[in-house]
Amino acid sequence: MAGFYPYTNMFSFSKVKNELTKALESYPKQVLWMASGFFLIGLSIQIWRIESLSATFDQALFHQLLWSSSKGHLFQSSLSSSLSSGVAIDGEIPSVTYLHLGQHLNFLTLLGVPFVSIFDRWGGPILQIGLLSIAGIVLWNMASARLEKSLALRLTLAYYLSGTVIGPAVENFHDFCWYPLIGFLLINSLLKEDRKGASIYSILFLLIREDSGITLFSIGLWALLRKKNIRIISIFILTFSFIYVLIMTSWVQPSLDSSLSERFLSEKFGHLTNNASGGTLPLLWAIISKPKSLLIALVSPPGGTLAFLLAPSIPLALIPIFSVDVALMVALPLFIALISQGMSSLSVTLRYVMALVPGLFAGTMLWLEAHPKCWSVLGFRRFWTGCLALGLSLTLISNPNRSFSALVPDSFQPWVHVSAKTMLLRANAAKKAIALIPNNASISADTPFLPLIAEREAALRFPENIEYRDRAGKIKSVDWILASPNYYKPFMPLFQVETARWKAIKENLISLVKQKRYGIFHCQNGVVVLKKDSPSLQGNIICMNQLLSKPYE
Repeated sequence: MAGFYPYTNMFSFSKVKNELTKALESYPKQVLWMASGFFLIGLSIQIWRIESLSATFDQALFHQLLWSSSKGHLFQSSLSSSLSSGVAIDGEIPSVTYLHLGQHLNFLTLLGVPFVSIFDRWGGPILQIGLLSIAGIVLWNMASARLEKSLALRLTLAYYLSGTVIGPAVENFHDFCWYPLIGFLLINSLLKEDRKGASIYSILFLLIREDSGITLFSIGLWALLRKKNIRIISIFILTFSFIYVLIMTSWVQPSLDSSLSERFLSEKFGHLTNNASGGTLPLLWAIISKPKSLLIALVSPPGGTLAFLLAPSIPLALIPIFSVDVALMVALPLFIALISQGMSSLSVTLRYVMALVPGLFAGTMLWLEAHPKCWSVLGFRRFWTGCLALGLSLTLISNPNRSFSALVPDSFQPWVHVSAKTMLLRANAAKKAIALIPNNASISADTPFLPLIAEREAALRFPENIEYRDRAGKIKSVDWILASPNYYKPFMPLFQVETARWKAIKENLISLVKQKRYGIFHCQNGVVVLKKDSPSLQGNIICMNQLLSKPYE
């Protein structure tokens, strides 16, 4: 044992503490306060979202994926299976062995496994908010080497107050959360002409998602045109990113699953080609061979397009509009966002906008470095302060991902608002119902409940799916069904999605009980629990009938 003590001292906690203290002291207190405040507020909002049943499907999907991976079943998820083209389009049965990689090659997501193993369902939010918080510190490091301290602090503050960061931060867990951190590290390496660092961060960037090579290509293009001393590494980045995206999306992913081509590409680019399922190269050719359709897609809808171009620039005093560096760094991901169909692609507070964040802030930094006198002008500083206030106000009022619904109404006219007290009451009712269900039992649950029951092999979304394939390939019906028709009532009939879900839940609950496939095991406070092959108590039947007979209260 005596020989062990030197190694213990070498890795002593006091030494680690001293090194950490020394590292923290190298940063201004303002930066640490900004990063800490962002982390604590962001994590608090994420905890509230899960506890108040405001988190939705993707939160559950990624939690199940990480939990399953921690058990040795890498990237397997029954919830992800329900989104596959085989299930969503062809009507196949979801499988517990489905590989999520067929939809997205997000290898870095596996780094979230230890967080989920340690922190349970809070692991994903801690990782997501933590990565975005650290990215701001990396931005400060990069900016402080090129700008005066007060200006670098303002740029860092703009990052933490930007809707393009706040919105995705308080969203369901997603794989885009790696973009700012690795993007800033990559750009900083290119600026310092650190070829080894740039190579490492380029490879890591590609491991975020199969389409992260699109953003990497733009960064490589910027480096090629704007940094003459690193043209070789720039060409490497351009070539490597193009080949990676081509190989992964044309051969690797289709060999795992057809969802990318048959569903996701068709949903995004189906308006530009009759056959988006042909693969990446045919899709590219179809897009560029129809310049008129391409131009229409770029500017449609006009209002949404204009807002998407302006909104990310507001917290940065509109500088990105005038910056060549920003234009080059975001060129390709911005192009993809503009030609994609669906309003989610033009939302400045959804996760997809994270692909623009490295270029927006690094490009703005370079513009400020080239125009140092701007910061000395009082009018410019006041204008920037006003832009920060305006941008933050617009972000909060827009209620991204309904994360602020306890404070901000879902609709002002007509007035639709669910109070924090009501949210907690329905969450408590849900938790009481979940406590009745065994932890390892298969279950199909209404969307708001999914993040709370995702730690099991067979978890499905109700009413879409109640059957699944187990590891032996055998088709089974779930043992339990959990639904809350009351959850949607405040939004009816104003919101069509919620109204449609309420009607589908009602029809399926009535049908399953009538067929005696399931019995009503529990009905209380707006929550219904069905158990397979179980009788229904008369009191529960009356409760559910009353619950489903009053759609608007």
